[in-house]
Amino acid sequence: MQISKRAAGVIASLVLTAVCAGTLLAQASDAGGGSLRELTAEIRQLRVAVEQSSRTQTQAQALGIFLSAQQSRLVQVTARLDAARKELDAIAQESAAHGNQLAALETQLPQITDPQERLAVEDRTRGLKLELKTVAARDQAAKVREAEVLQAWHQEDARWNDLIARLQQIVQQ
Repeated sequence: MQISKRAAGVIASLVLTAVCAGTLLAQASDAGGGSLRELTAEIRQLRVAVEQSSRTQTQAQALGIFLSAQQSRLVQVTARLDAARKELDAIAQESAAHGNQLAALETQLPQITDPQERLAVEDRTRGLKLELKTVAARDQAAKVREAEVLQAWHQEDARWNDLIARLQQIVQQ
């Protein structure tokens, strides 16, 4: 069996075409697979980014709620601190008023000649001295309360600042 030159050329062309087509198909398959791998990797990265964004948003919302509650506590402690300081001011004014009255009575005492009047002034002086001791005890107790409330305020303020810092960290991520 002899194959004509023309048939041999056709067969050679078909073989060459088949080899080229196979090579091109293999390259296309590799390129398509590479694109598919890249696309899959991008989709995974996108999913990770969306999950991270969701976590960050959830954390920010939770911190927002904590900040609101903390602000409320800070306002309450600030009001208590203001009340404690007003109480201290009132006690200081009361003490000063009693002290002025006592000084005035002690200045008048040597000039009083009437025994009845002198006895009344001495009684009033003793009463003012007792009131001053009572006021001093109230002042001491009020100072202790103010110190406790001030310490609580510092703690609440520190918590507030910590929450703000945490929120800033989340926002910067």
